[in-house]
Amino acid sequence: MDLANRHWPEGCKTISTKQKYRATKVSQNDAPVMLHTSKMPHLSITTSALALTVCQAIVYPVGLTNCGESNWIASPPQRAVTMNQGTTEVLLAMNLSDRMVGTAYLDDEIWPALAKSYATIPVLSETYPDIDTLMSVQPDFLFASYSSAFRLGESLNYTRHIGNCSLSIHALDSDGTNQTDWFCRKELHDFGIQTYLQSPYCETKEHRRPASMESLFAEIWDIANIFNAHDQARRLIDSVQDHLEQAREVAAYGKTLNSAPIRVLWLDSWDDETPFVGACCGSVNLILEHAGAVNVFDDLGVEDVKSWDSVSWTDVAEQDPDFIVLVDAAWDRADEKLSKLCQHPITRELRAVQNRALLSVPFSASTLGVRVGALSYHLAEAFVALARQIPLSHVDFSMVTMNNANTTSGNEEVVAQSGVRVYTRFPVWNETDLETMCPGTSNVRIGDSPRIKVTENMRSSSSTIPSWSIVLMAILGIAFLLVTGGVTLLVVRERKGNPYFTPMRNEKATLG
Repeated sequence: MDLANRHWPEGCKTISTKQKYRATKVSQNDAPVMLHTSKMPHLSITTSALALTVCQAIVYPVGLTNCGESNWIASPPQRAVTMNQGTTEVLLAMNLSDRMVGTAYLDDEIWPALAKSYATIPVLSETYPDIDTLMSVQPDFLFASYSSAFRLGESLNYTRHIGNCSLSIHALDSDGTNQTDWFCRKELHDFGIQTYLQSPYCETKEHRRPASMESLFAEIWDIANIFNAHDQARRLIDSVQDHLEQAREVAAYGKTLNSAPIRVLWLDSWDDETPFVGACCGSVNLILEHAGAVNVFDDLGVEDVKSWDSVSWTDVAEQDPDFIVLVDAAWDRADEKLSKLCQHPITRELRAVQNRALLSVPFSASTLGVRVGALSYHLAEAFVALARQIPLSHVDFSMVTMNNANTTSGNEEVVAQSGVRVYTRFPVWNETDLETMCPGTSNVRIGDSPRIKVTENMRSSSSTIPSWSIVLMAILGIAFLLVTGGVTLLVVRERKGNPYFTPMRNEKATLG
């Protein structure tokens, strides 16, 4: 899309994220600047320098429309609470921990690159906090990945503090009965607590946007405008962009080895009849696309713009994926899903289970956030290894770097991994050794410090001779020399009339 033909608020200009950006105030005649999420720029991953349109001047109050809710930000938030791990990691990566008074709902281990900052922030709850705990920290901003963070519930009973909630959505619950959910963002705004919700997970399908680079970067810029943190946003976008570009390079090499992309089942939650899997419109497709693979259910949930959806195991068997990604979360462990895959009569026969073509990833890395680029890169490495007939247990996943927003210069980098884990030996789960129970074979133990580094060879199509084959050839060579020498000695002695072997004679035998 031609950025020059887009309508941007006064004071905005198009720059490259590779350029240094400084926010300087310009006169707006005391008029607030309205920034609509729908008007954020279209980003192209094929360009070497990403084009972005950003505002040179942020003069508060700032108007913002997000998931259909419009509100005004009077000043940069000082008491933010992040309601999900993905949004927690976004603010931490933007060096905004000093503006945070609480976090909630940790799905798994916080990204190690951000652990130091995370340790300084109070954890309000392992899941969503109850309303009294939330209000006790006097938040002025709530940032969430999922609409459930703003849904009226038994624990998050917003009405006790802000009155009745006005947005109602009718849906069917798990047993097929009608239910009505109430959402409270408008009332929170009226109460003085601003909110932001990631666009793939808006309350209504009319406002949901499929997860993409564009939507992720647009949301990072929205947060930058809310917090007046543009330098941090630029550095974060540069890091994620670099990871995604590197993933594409690895995936492009993989295509030279195998023209057919690997078909992947992204298994989020187990159910004996209707598992929950990655669908059409979430970050799963974004991650797999950059890794050079395809989601076997990439057309699932299109009508409602769903990130995740339920299918039957018969549907999975019909797809018979080449590869399975197991989501690991505190509330649904990957190893438990592996155990059930090996026992279920349908899934046990899947090609990916028979071949042990699977690995696990943290739930937090599979949501729209700062890790999607790193995870795309590591999955691309895994898929190239398979194309080269290298066992997953021998893949040494690269460390990735990200610009450190915790420095004033932004020049320092930290290294991290996405959290991907391969199985070099299946684990014991509930006192059952999955290594012996599951189909196929593997070796050694579970780990992510393997022996062969895929990335060292991915730009070279020439195959190297493995060390075990060199040893075998040496043994065969020695054996050949010994046999040849022995035969030669036998022939020489035979010609000299002094053979090693002579016919056996029975001296007592007589002729009849």
